[in-house]
This record gives sequence, C-alpha cells and structure tokens, in this order.
Amino acid sequence: MSNLSVVRRQASMFLTSIPEVEDLRRRFNPVQAKLISAHVTLCREDEIDDWYSLERRIQELLPIEITLSFGSPVRDGNLVLLPAVSGTEAFDALRQNLFSSQRTEPRKQMPHITLIHPRNGICTDPIYAEIVGRMHPFSWTFREISFIEQNAGGPWKQLAIFG
Repeated sequence: MSNLSVVRRQASMFLTSIPEVEDLRRRFNPVQAKLISAHVTLCREDEIDDWYSLERRIQELLPIEITLSFGSPVRDGNLVLLPAVSGTEAFDALRQNLFSSQRTEPRKQMPHITLIHPRNGICTDPIYAEIVGRMHPFSWTFREISFIEQNAGGPWKQLAIFG
C-alpha cells in the first residue's frame, strides 16, 4: 500500500514549554519536526476499533494528569529517544482505562519522546554526543489528550483536544 493513500490516526499527549526538545528535533530531524511536535503516543491507530467510544471514555476520565520523568537520550542506530523512567505506571493505568471501551487489549507500550526518527533522520556519533550533552532528564505533567490524524504522509493535524 502506498503511503500516499494512508490515513493514520492516533491519540497523543503533546509536550509544550520544553524548548530544548523542539530545538534538538528541528536541528537534527527537521523533516519529522515539521510533521509533528514532540509528543508521547498514547494509542496507535491499529489499537483502536471505535474512536467514538474512546472519546467517551476519555471524557469520563477527565481531568487527566500524568507526570512522566524522562531520562537521558537512548540511541538505537538512527533512532534517538527520551525514555520515560518514572510515571510509567500511571501511563499504563491510563491506557488500561482507555481500552476498557475497546475490543482489543492494550499492548505494552514504553512511553517516550522521539528526538530523531529513523524514517527520515540520521544520527551519527557526533550528533548523538551533542544531544547527550544538551539534553538533561526532566519531568512533564500531561493534562490533555489529542486525537491526531496524518493524511498521505503529510503533517499531523489535531482533530480534537480533551482536557
């Protein structure tokens, strides 16, 4: 299937007010930074069979407050991410609650923020060393969930924000 005809949808939680993250993304993976802002993916399109039920479930759970602490950057080839090192229990519990309205069981998902995506970015040893030197552990409290959609590989658009 061609990427030109694919519509992707996800539920994500966006990171705001941490300029260092977006600065690194724009510098070292400008293509991905233009497609989507820094975020933690909550639910992927292949996990959701009923978006209306998921929306109702989110509304029932409001207000949502998930604090994740992100550790040092981790590299796997051209992938560079900031893994959540604490708060993951609350993230897992939120996913479990959201999936109570779905026919599918949630798979285990490691919350993280991607700095360089291998689909359209390259990480060299000097780039990784600079990222490690500039990116320090931090915590962020997410209070909103966004439904987002990508058409034909273009920029992701927010369809709805809850919280």
